[in-house]
Amino acid sequence: MTGPELLEMLREESGFTAQLRQRAAQDPMRLVLPEGEDPRVLDAAVALHALGMARPVLLMGAPARLRRRLAEQGADPEAFTLIDAAQDPRADAVAARLFERRRAKGLTQGEAKVLAREPLQLGAGLVAAGEADAMVGGAAHPTADVLRAALFHVGLAPGVTVVSGSFLMVPPPGHGIERPLLFADSAVVPQPDDDQLVSIGVASAATYRAVVGRQPRIACLSFSTKGSADHPAARRMAEVARRLRARGLVADGELQLDAALVPSVAAGKCPDSPVGGFAEVLLFPDLGAANIGYKLAQRLGGFAALGPILQGLARPVFDLSRGCKAADIVNTAAIAALFCRAGEESGRA
Repeated sequence: MTGPELLEMLREESGFTAQLRQRAAQDPMRLVLPEGEDPRVLDAAVALHALGMARPVLLMGAPARLRRRLAEQGADPEAFTLIDAAQDPRADAVAARLFERRRAKGLTQGEAKVLAREPLQLGAGLVAAGEADAMVGGAAHPTADVLRAALFHVGLAPGVTVVSGSFLMVPPPGHGIERPLLFADSAVVPQPDDDQLVSIGVASAATYRAVVGRQPRIACLSFSTKGSADHPAARRMAEVARRLRARGLVADGELQLDAALVPSVAAGKCPDSPVGGFAEVLLFPDLGAANIGYKLAQRLGGFAALGPILQGLARPVFDLSRGCKAADIVNTAAIAALFCRAGEESGRA
């Protein structure tokens, strides 16, 4: 699919993801795409610009070659910022900041200079310096590389102790559940401890607010509902819920999945719960449960999975699956734009 074909498909699409893109277009962001020579990334960049969602910054590769390929797509190359990461003069400033951040960890100045010439590292450095609003990468790099660049340059958001990953699950038309759900952590931390679970809950609430636009109700999931099984694993999720409430969030647990999502089940199992039957964020006890859960919802329930969404970072740096399509990149960019706006609004608050 070419950039113009992708653009036509996106313009004809309706529903929740189309609404996300429309909201993103209200305030176009400076978006770094560090894998600029990947055909999917180039197609997405053309669509992002045409939809008014972003002012794309394409890294990786000779600018002259990228200009030619953009022109072949019918796009104006002058509308894009094209950067050869190996030659960009800002890499020296990125390296200097990186050295100051990581010198205590043993990073040398020479190593920082080499890293700053890598597209992922330079892109994250530009975001950290405020020269770009967000970065979306990973189409041609493993998640570990994207995470490393994000942590090296951007770091964690205040009040968060761990980077986590979530999927926004959008129900198909006619499904009994009409609201989007956030599954966390379904991508990063295999066995989170209690403190990490609380941090993941805080970050997940922020993700839902940024993307959907309202404060979510958080269900701390278990095989037990409100003491129906007396087990340390169940009591653990109840304690996580208590700590999330102490942070000012609407959370409850421990809750079984049906009690969290189905009002009639919640009426029998947890009638006094502020979350039961209407949960929007599903906080799983570990990565195994969350990853299996989102894939069950996707493959058997017909939900669309948007993500993984990296959360808990001080500025938006998002990961992509290496099997992603150009449309996935556009939709991830839309989420990144909404994160940018949420950060600006919280800064003005």
